Amino acid sequence: MRIASPLAGLLRAYGDDLYRLQRLLDPLLVTGLFSLLALPRTSPSSTSEHLAALLLVGLVTAFILPQGRLYQSYRQSSLFTLLRRLSVSWLLVLSALFTVAYSLKVSAEYSRIAMLHWSALCWLSLALLHVGGRKILRWYRIRGGNSRSVVYWGSAHSAAEFFHRLQASPYLGLRLVAWFSELPPIPGEPYPEAMPRWGGNLTALSSWLNNHQVDQLVFSDSYTGTTSTSELIRLFGDICMPVVYAPTWAAPGMRFELKWVGGQPCIDLWRPHDLLLDRQFKRLLDIIFSFAALLLLAPFLVLTAFAVRFTSPGPALFWQDRYGLDGRRFRIAKLRTMSVLEAGDQPGLRQATRDDPRVTPVGSFLRHWSIDELPQLWNVLKGDMSIVGPRPHAVEHNEYFRQLIPGYMQRHAFKPGITGLAQVQGLRGSTPTLDSMRRRVAADLEYQRSWSLAGDLKILLQTLLRLRSPNAF
Repeated sequence: MRIASPLAGLLRAYGDDLYRLQRLLDPLLVTGLFSLLALPRTSPSSTSEHLAALLLVGLVTAFILPQGRLYQSYRQSSLFTLLRRLSVSWLLVLSALFTVAYSLKVSAEYSRIAMLHWSALCWLSLALLHVGGRKILRWYRIRGGNSRSVVYWGSAHSAAEFFHRLQASPYLGLRLVAWFSELPPIPGEPYPEAMPRWGGNLTALSSWLNNHQVDQLVFSDSYTGTTSTSELIRLFGDICMPVVYAPTWAAPGMRFELKWVGGQPCIDLWRPHDLLLDRQFKRLLDIIFSFAALLLLAPFLVLTAFAVRFTSPGPALFWQDRYGLDGRRFRIAKLRTMSVLEAGDQPGLRQATRDDPRVTPVGSFLRHWSIDELPQLWNVLKGDMSIVGPRPHAVEHNEYFRQLIPGYMQRHAFKPGITGLAQVQGLRGSTPTLDSMRRRVAADLEYQRSWSLAGDLKILLQTLLRLRSPNAF
């Protein structure tokens, strides 16, 4: 069912203005709730002091909330990201207000219960307006409202891929209405039934644009040699509509951030998170957590080591070479779970599989509950690893997959972790197919691209809740 209403045109024409209006309404909402719920009613404070308090609340809110990037389009972004940014921004607002109140020695005039109610109600109201409002907008788009029409230029394969992505994300409200390329589809190639038919070459595209209205043009690379990408840019720059370049060579986890070098525009594809203060704070948390965990788990680790040592021949601990930060080798520690001791760079090294005869009975239990990874707390304490980060693979597997997956070695821009985003997304264990490894690498690169300390905490909590994994064997 497709919705057609004046609202679609309003959102299309005044979307940015609505975000600006929301920047004004949010401080008014917060200040209004403060006046109703938090201002002391029987305080000897004068009216001027009450007005000063209201002004302070409004100004602090108006200054801090926009810093959290709340007032922008989230058509292409996760609403969980928006909720996280909103929550962090609101905590900063509260921290700033409480600091000022404590410094001016007026905090005692305000009821703690009233302030708690005000804080919670403001957060809930802001969440409903920002996240709930966008959720309703996505529902509206799924039903055809606020949609954008798109014409595509590229090969039949890339056009089909683009169409599938739009079909899989109806909340984006993007509709492919036509596509053109230098060559028609190859007879017999799979072609989505609901996808528009091939419209022709560049001449046909120019004619079509002269007779149809469309919201934007998306184009990918040209590989036939007939028309270069620079020529396409020149031609598409001569039309009056937004133009988007969608490179077919893009890989998951690329940053695609624009920077200028001596006047030359450059695109950052892979770049590690380079804020020194954040990295140092992450390292401090690693030291504290790993040291405390080793002290707490020491008796359990000793008993487990005895169980490993005396139930199968071989040492309790197993050391293997892995690649760490910047691709440098280090020796990772694990409780031995197999009857063999294989070097990490041994040719033909096999991953563990279900019912693997090499896994001992005790080792099977340890692997199911990830207990065999606990000695890596020592690697974290030494600085070879972090609590959260991309899982390190055996050297032999690294050398194999780096030749097949673009960006594979970019995983090593961060220290490897005991757990990571790929693990909590169910991508741990063996990778029997190239696609399964691609998905794991994509999750690792996504972790690096969107890294935050709050994200690390979330991954750690999810790991603790999912210690036992059906994919660990």
